[in-house]
Amino acid sequence: MSEFTQKDIYMLVNLSQGSVWLARANLEGAHLLRVNLAGADLEAANLRGAELMGANLAGANLDNANLEGANLFGANLEGARLIGAKLNRANLVSANLSNTALGNAHYNSKTVWPKDFDPDESGAFFVDVDEWS
Repeated sequence: MSEFTQKDIYMLVNLSQGSVWLARANLEGAHLLRVNLAGADLEAANLRGAELMGANLAGANLDNANLEGANLFGANLEGARLIGAKLNRANLVSANLSNTALGNAHYNSKTVWPKDFDPDESGAFFVDVDEWS
């Protein structure tokens, strides 16, 4: 897995001319507040405990990403793919989940969803395990 510094992330996101490729990147605990990662490839990325408040992840590929304990409050995930993503303890309050693919995404009782959102109807499934240690 790749290790990125905050400066590396800033350079990738702000100086790129197109979609950002961060597949399998280790971004555990990264502070990415209001970052624009629309259309980014974050497949199987480790975003455990990342701060993604207000981030634009519209159309991003987050398949099999680890988002355990991530703060996605107010994030735009419209049209994003989170197939098989780990969402245990994730904060998704006020997140835009319109047309978001959540098939086989895992969540637990500590995952916080937007008001009136039903994760089971979107294909996510509840796991009675707290993987966060």
